[in-house]
Amino acid sequence: MGKDISSIEELLSHDSFVRWVRGRAMPSEARRWDSWIKDNPRNREMAKKAQETLLGFDFLADESTAVNKQKDWNSLEKRIGRESSFKKKSYYSVNKKSKTGWIFRVAVLLLIAATTGFAAHLYFSGSRSAHDGSELVEWKAIDTEFSQQKTIALSDGSTITLNANSSITYPAGWVRGNVTEVYLEGEAYFSIVSREKGEAPPFNVITDHGVIEVMGTKFVVATTEKDTRVGLEKGKISIQKKDSQNDSSVSKKYVLEPNEIAHYSREIHEVTISSHPNMDVFTSWVDQKIVLDSSPLSYLIYRIEHTFGVEVNVYDKNLYERRLTGTLKIKDLDHLVKSISDVMGVEVSLEKGTVHFGKS
Repeated sequence: MGKDISSIEELLSHDSFVRWVRGRAMPSEARRWDSWIKDNPRNREMAKKAQETLLGFDFLADESTAVNKQKDWNSLEKRIGRESSFKKKSYYSVNKKSKTGWIFRVAVLLLIAATTGFAAHLYFSGSRSAHDGSELVEWKAIDTEFSQQKTIALSDGSTITLNANSSITYPAGWVRGNVTEVYLEGEAYFSIVSREKGEAPPFNVITDHGVIEVMGTKFVVATTEKDTRVGLEKGKISIQKKDSQNDSSVSKKYVLEPNEIAHYSREIHEVTISSHPNMDVFTSWVDQKIVLDSSPLSYLIYRIEHTFGVEVNVYDKNLYERRLTGTLKIKDLDHLVKSISDVMGVEVSLEKGTVHFGKS
């Protein structure tokens, strides 16, 4: 490998660089490219731009969030050459307990390489392999911690916003214009460009409970070990529920219309579909807000627990009968707790990682 690479096109002509980006380089190749990137800032910038061209996705910046990108890269460089493989984790691990501060953090990283020993804020971790009879497909994951979001831009203009304590798993060999499926754990908001003209294949979102086929739309998916809920804001999607015993067996297709919510799991025989007039209740977290529209307290508790990773105790059980309407900002847990207390007219406090409702 030469030291005088002068363009992105020349960089992409190196097969070993392409393997390095896709996480398939030999250890000796990985070390050489790690060293080349570390040599000077120009090499780093070229590598980032080449990655976007090759992989076809990027992380979008939130101008309101102050993040030092150079610090991210400096931290990243310290890891180069020090680690020889991705940290392994269980594919179905969902209960991350990181509570790194209460400020709601939105990822603003430009694309960082999915390669051996190369990680900072975002984690390409836990390889998952599938065999279709002809080639081995490697899967990589993008995760969020509690109090964090990440927005991923695909090359065709589609975006995926990953909520706190969530992950998407995708084929490591993604190329521009050919992103067709992701596996989701947790919650994500999808804005997918239209596929109805047949110019691009359907986009599938796969959870443990079924498959969502997308023809161009805006929708939200929230999935747990128990069930999956899908809310359609605009466009068209269909759902096929997985069988309770067989991963490869799916039900008939259920088609969702805008402002409809689907609820299903392996253990529920049918997909339940209901209408909801205010989709902001399910999608407002994208803007770091909680919208309540005659919502039960249990829904507010769900949002607090899944966003910040804290426990919630309700001492006055009569509070569960309350219906709540309004909008709350969720960037800061302390401020959120105070706002809830003011709106509900009850004592709500945060003590040692636990939110207390009605504690005397």
